[in-house]
Amino acid sequence: MPSFTFAAVDEAGKTVSGVRAAATRQEVISRLRAENLVVTSVVEESAAGAVGAKRPNRAALVLEAVFSNKVKQSDLMIFSRQFAAMLKAGISLTDSLHTIAHSLNNPLLRQTLLAVRTDVQRGQSLTEAMRKHPRAFDTLFLSIIHAGETSGSLAQNVIRLSLYLQRRETFRLKLRAATAYPKFVLGFFTVMTGAIFLFLIPKFNDLFASFGAKLPRFTAIIMNASLFLRHYCLIILPLLVALIVTLLVLRRTPKGAATVDRWVLKIPFFGRLFLHAAVARLAMTLGTLLSNGLPLTDALEISTGTLGNAVLEDGCQRARKEVMNGLSLAESLSRIQEMPNLLPRMVRVGEEAGTLSGMLEDVASYYDQEVDYALGRIASVIEPVLICGMGAVVLVVVVAVYLPIFNIGHMMGGH
Repeated sequence: MPSFTFAAVDEAGKTVSGVRAAATRQEVISRLRAENLVVTSVVEESAAGAVGAKRPNRAALVLEAVFSNKVKQSDLMIFSRQFAAMLKAGISLTDSLHTIAHSLNNPLLRQTLLAVRTDVQRGQSLTEAMRKHPRAFDTLFLSIIHAGETSGSLAQNVIRLSLYLQRRETFRLKLRAATAYPKFVLGFFTVMTGAIFLFLIPKFNDLFASFGAKLPRFTAIIMNASLFLRHYCLIILPLLVALIVTLLVLRRTPKGAATVDRWVLKIPFFGRLFLHAAVARLAMTLGTLLSNGLPLTDALEISTGTLGNAVLEDGCQRARKEVMNGLSLAESLSRIQEMPNLLPRMVRVGEEAGTLSGMLEDVASYYDQEVDYALGRIASVIEPVLICGMGAVVLVVVVAVYLPIFNIGHMMGGH
């Protein structure tokens, strides 16, 4: 007979959970209602403890392992939010993991949570069980869970973790939106310019050649550029692809990553946007870890991995070593040349007032707003730039085409 894990609320408002054997799910609900319990969830046990349940599909698990690299941040955010709610309601750890696992659409995360639940039932801590699954839980996630287990405030830490993941997911979507429109604009501009030089201008070149007219210098330059692109485009395109691949490979080396990321910070408009986004992630992560009870040096090491910029990461690593040698965090951050001056000033105030984690949250909110403003400015600037760029291309083509037409008309008038 199948077994069902249930969660319900009794007449006193307390949460009751457990496992019942029954023929159907509806039978369990009827029994619980007969006991004056308000049912909140009933989930059938997995194949490990149920008769007749389906065994995991090995082929599906193999395909999942091959094609699924990591659990998406959005799925992890949903899990942490549900996990926090169930722990806060008093539902046991294993029942919470089991119930949430069967409510998820992500097969990798579902199998991971069931494996974690099994390890917890065997006596392992939640942190030890989760550490076996690095594709799902990163160092930051594990650190907060470990701090919650150690301090006895797991539910509270998971709540903070869910809020942090929600903010980080929102921030990631903002940055994606920031780069999506410029990528579209650049692609559109490139396609239109390429079409003009590869297909439109050569038509006029053939027309002028049929008249045997001598082309003005400006027109000849445009026509030669068009012919060059048309004849060597099959060589230019592979060279561009090779250049992009080279940059990607170069970025995988420490020196190459530092060089490329230093260039990124100097890009007009976008360099400042990326810097503020990195500082916001640093402050957000560091503040969350400190509020969850992690030591400053450990929190700084974990937070450094969220920057996404080799230059800033190297500076934070140096700052961490200086903090370990007795220097204040504010003084250490002020020595990072690329960091904005506001960050160490705000950190100094937080250290002196004893509210460092709260001050870092304020810093994260400030730079989050700065990113929003930067996105607005970029959106307002890039549209007129596109219009001016396309206008300039059209103007060049019109002038280049008009000059020989004028000369041909003048020559025919002279005859």
